[in-house]
Amino acid sequence: MVKELHLDVRGEPCPYPLIQAQQKIGEVLPGGRLIIDFDCPQATDNLPRWATSAGYVIESFAKTSPGQWRIVIRKEQEAS
Repeated sequence: MVKELHLDVRGEPCPYPLIQAQQKIGEVLPGGRLIIDFDCPQATDNLPRWATSAGYVIESFAKTSPGQWRIVIRKEQEAS
């Protein structure tokens, strides 16, 4: 388990970014962060929706360049 994990799924088609995020969040300690760089447009909706519905906190969500985004999710608790 780690305090911070970076997941780079740029170039991967949806739903791969979401599936990877769901798997990798289990490696993050409570209070830690999962940082995801992605370029799948559908993930701009899917990742924040999943994170909030699972009980995680979105620390930041920003466009980093044309067609690319970064979301930082904090794991405050064990979520479902």
